[in-house]
Amino acid sequence: MALRTPPQGQPQAAATAIPPSIRSRTATSTASQSNRSNDSNNSKSKESMLKERSPSTRLAKLLLWVFLIHVGAIYLFTRGFLLSRSVLDSKSECNNTNVDESLFNHHGSGRGQQECWYPQQYKKAVVIVIDALRFDFVVPHHDLPDGPEPYYLNKLPVIHNLLEKQPDNTLVFQFVADPPTTTLQRLKALTTGTLPTIIDAGSNFASSALKEDNWLSQFEASRGQDRVLFMGDDTWTGLFPNVLTVNNSHAFPSLDTHDLDTLDNGVIKALGPALEDVSKWDLLIAHFLGVDHCGHTFGPNDPHMEIKLAQMNEQLEKVIKSVSDDTLVVIMGDHGMNGHGDHGGDSDDEVEAGLVIYSKRKLVNANLLDRFSLGDMLQYTKPVGGNVYRTVTQIDLVPTLSLLLGLPIPFNNLGSVIPELFLSAKKPEQAIRDLLRAMRLNAAQVSTYFASYMDLNPTSDIALAMQMEFGALFDHAEMFMKEIGQDRRQQSTENLVQALRLYSDYLRTSLSSCKRIWAHFDVPLMAAGGGILLVSCFCLLLHITVFRAVGMPPNLERFLAGGTLLGIGAARYLKPLFLKIQVIQDSSVGLVDIMIFSIATFSALGFLLSMILHSKSFAKKESWNILRSIRWPPLSGFLACLFIFVNCLIFASNSYIVHESTFVIGFLQTFGVIGLLFSLRVPDKVARNKAVLLTLSFMVMTRILSASTVCREEQGDLCHPTFYASAQQSVPSQWSLVMLVASGAITPYLIRRLFNGTNSMHGIALIWIDFGLRIGIILGTVYAVLDFEGSKSDGSRNANVGNTFEPLMAGVHQSGQYMWIKTTLVRIAFGFALVVGPAAWWSSPLCMDVRTVDVPVEGNNTPTPTPNKRNKASTTPSAPATQRRVYILGYANAFGTSYYLALTMLFLFVILTQKPLGAIVLSVGLAQISCLIELVDIWRDADFAVWQQGVVERIQAETEALAARVGEDGIKVPEAAAATSAESIAAAALSKHSKPPTLNLLLPTVVLSLMGNLFFFATGHQATLSSIQWSSAFIGVPTLNYFFSPLLVIVNTLGPFVICATALPLVVLWKFPPKADKLGKIVLFPDLTRLCLMMMMHQSLVLVANMFFTGGMFRRHLMVWKVFAPRFMLQASTLLIMDLVLVAVAVLIVLARVVKEVGETLSVRIV
Repeated sequence: MALRTPPQGQPQAAATAIPPSIRSRTATSTASQSNRSNDSNNSKSKESMLKERSPSTRLAKLLLWVFLIHVGAIYLFTRGFLLSRSVLDSKSECNNTNVDESLFNHHGSGRGQQECWYPQQYKKAVVIVIDALRFDFVVPHHDLPDGPEPYYLNKLPVIHNLLEKQPDNTLVFQFVADPPTTTLQRLKALTTGTLPTIIDAGSNFASSALKEDNWLSQFEASRGQDRVLFMGDDTWTGLFPNVLTVNNSHAFPSLDTHDLDTLDNGVIKALGPALEDVSKWDLLIAHFLGVDHCGHTFGPNDPHMEIKLAQMNEQLEKVIKSVSDDTLVVIMGDHGMNGHGDHGGDSDDEVEAGLVIYSKRKLVNANLLDRFSLGDMLQYTKPVGGNVYRTVTQIDLVPTLSLLLGLPIPFNNLGSVIPELFLSAKKPEQAIRDLLRAMRLNAAQVSTYFASYMDLNPTSDIALAMQMEFGALFDHAEMFMKEIGQDRRQQSTENLVQALRLYSDYLRTSLSSCKRIWAHFDVPLMAAGGGILLVSCFCLLLHITVFRAVGMPPNLERFLAGGTLLGIGAARYLKPLFLKIQVIQDSSVGLVDIMIFSIATFSALGFLLSMILHSKSFAKKESWNILRSIRWPPLSGFLACLFIFVNCLIFASNSYIVHESTFVIGFLQTFGVIGLLFSLRVPDKVARNKAVLLTLSFMVMTRILSASTVCREEQGDLCHPTFYASAQQSVPSQWSLVMLVASGAITPYLIRRLFNGTNSMHGIALIWIDFGLRIGIILGTVYAVLDFEGSKSDGSRNANVGNTFEPLMAGVHQSGQYMWIKTTLVRIAFGFALVVGPAAWWSSPLCMDVRTVDVPVEGNNTPTPTPNKRNKASTTPSAPATQRRVYILGYANAFGTSYYLALTMLFLFVILTQKPLGAIVLSVGLAQISCLIELVDIWRDADFAVWQQGVVERIQAETEALAARVGEDGIKVPEAAAATSAESIAAAALSKHSKPPTLNLLLPTVVLSLMGNLFFFATGHQATLSSIQWSSAFIGVPTLNYFFSPLLVIVNTLGPFVICATALPLVVLWKFPPKADKLGKIVLFPDLTRLCLMMMMHQSLVLVANMFFTGGMFRRHLMVWKVFAPRFMLQASTLLIMDLVLVAVAVLIVLARVVKEVGETLSVRIV
């Protein structure tokens, strides 16, 4: 490390070259001559600097290579772990039921000539989808405790009246969805009867045409396109573009979660005429979204939810009154919502939707279920509202609806028919035969699907399960059916029920096996991805510990490029070799996968080869002992490694992952305790007191951030949510808005205090901190207040809740301009963060200024001659002589403050995408980062002071020993010889003493990474799909924008990691003096290189552990999709975003600009 310099200002001697921009303001006749001589030398040095590659560019190239290796590794592992299930494009046909129906022909239960698979029971159907209609929204609740009734209970009285007055015509089910509970995946399951995979959840923003067999396409093929009428969510038209066209559909945009009414009002407008003239359609589908959007925006327990449910109740009444006897009405939710109104995961509230089936003619004879003892075949809920209800899976609706409408069951269906809907016959014997026939057709269709799947994937896990677990069940049921079908005397009710049980057992067992298997895991691809990532960690470790070059070692670029080209060329020849391996033959490995693996492997070999070839010259300068070359203080090094090790072990248990936020808090508090011990060892009293205060502040801020929480379902009573106004709402609390207003003043003030510590409040810092940053935060605060208050435009918010901002917003609501105002304000704030601030910073990034001071020259009182009126010389006392000194203010922190300013601009952009409490959290987080870099600087100075004191003491001891020997011998030593002897003693002492210490960079790097995790949890996120704050997609964007909206969601979710990755170089840059050595160089990039690679290695090791436990040990774990897979996706996203930020933002843009400006301004060379 370079020697430390005075922090307040650096006095420059007359011979020191003053930068041109500064020299024009401070030039004096005394220094001009020496400056001209230096200018010629500087021009030569600049020419040589231009010929060399920029160290920032070289470092960026190395980091880019690591980033691309990580991309390839994650791609391969994801291909193997999150595979979509194999989709069969076969379609069911009316003339092929795959069963022998002649067994029942002579009993009047066979298929007629005009029938498809099953006699058509209803000519028309009305399907009403109320998005996010949770089960408890549907059923009546009569046993509520005292107190105000929740806004979402007992708000659909039309259904309650049907259950009470027409129980034989109404069926209510708990409609259980399979995760992920996103609309697109639910619609796929509700029309095809298939199980989605978790990787499909990413496509929820852009639905592509559904190619699988589905009942909607079957209906269109049977009745014609003109007999289908649709209105609502445009996701349907994206899935079925050939069925739902502009001629028979009224589609509306569906992703603007702040818009509660536009889509619903459009559906209502189209629904009225359709109900008045039912002759124009045979199938009517209406998809309402207001309830879902209300949940996302306000949560379920909000007055807006009561209004939306009342609106839905009114429309359901109109539908039920308008339909005829031959029409089946299906009212359902595609999924539920959690306590904050979000969905996507698999908590009970998210997967439990409501299903209501109604017909004006009798649907079911409930006594038959008890008479035939079919209760054990059915599943029931726990008591809800004082009653128990039937439970069915959502895919069970597919075969049920298909057969009732006279359609074939979709080929890929895995659901089972709902028994109650096939027991409508008046005679009990005929009713059981109807149900058995439907169940048998259903089982035959599923068996046909599995047979085709096995032919396509003979070595898949599903094929193995079919052979070992459930395949024989269908064969046994068919054999039993043939036995009783050949002899009419054996067709007793008991035998028919027994056959029914056999088919039902087959359907339930096969579905259970598919849910367990879920998708085929490609182990070779997962192993390849994990192996590449592990090799990259090894390469990073070698570079960090053994090779400490600037950015990239000599010729490394050529070796990496050569390895890449070799990998591309070798992939074509490696594929036949790989395919000879039995394990890979069963895999879905393709040429692209082999090419990625080959490129990563050969480029890593090129990296290692470059190091080996460079080892001869390197071995002369450095030790090859890795542990010795690290040179970390024992305690800090052990603590950093312990954090990494325990962080990796978190993935060994789903309970650890669920409570990960608690572990992160423990890590940081442990660092605080150890940091307190480090601070107490600082020799200087003032610095020691400051370090202790900073450490305590760091610990206090950790506890403050831990108070902001969003709970997972699995945490139960161990977690109490505080991020939103309440556990049942997704709106911010008013106190968070008040605190956000205060942060607009406090945050810039604290940054100003931080800069004043090194006298760096100059230049661009004055303008940005006092005006740009402050205005940006204030505008963001006003937007948050407007967004919160804008929801009151309909006057429906609870009047009992006090409102701090009510007087301020009255005029805005009256004019109806709040949407335009808040959008404009936040766009201006974005402009400050992304355009105005960066442009001003880029033009002049340094926070430095020059001050000239005239200092009296002591001891110069010689009188000067002055002429008198008669031109006779006389002597008078002269004024004291002065010498002009130039001080460069902010010199000692030229790198750090300039880089910190760029960080604050990114910080402003990120907090604008957060909820109010999230913005406050990140403001506290920025203060915590400032504490960390100040602590690192103090500890670094303390270590250097201790080392320096040891060297001085050694020199003094040896000098005194030499003087004592000379005194004993009585020999007089000349002054020149004595000086030479002193210099030799000092040189010998320095050679015997160890090198100047450098602070172990691994510990602050790991701590900064963990702080990113803490900020992530404290900003209202968890490693679950349902915690994604989708409403951020509309900040500054009134309607959905397919470029900005996903970007805003990404920044909202991963912004904490972006801030911490960008802040990483400050660990080295903060108070790093731009003081050149004897060769005119500042050695900066070796530490920066190791710092960046350490963060990449830490995140890579965590992901390797995640891959090992998730994809290796626990891929068949019960919680693999609920806990492990979402955490893997978060860690992979975190690694990639931090890599990308380090390469593109931290190094290639910000660091490169700072280094260039400091080098040109101070005329130094930075390497």
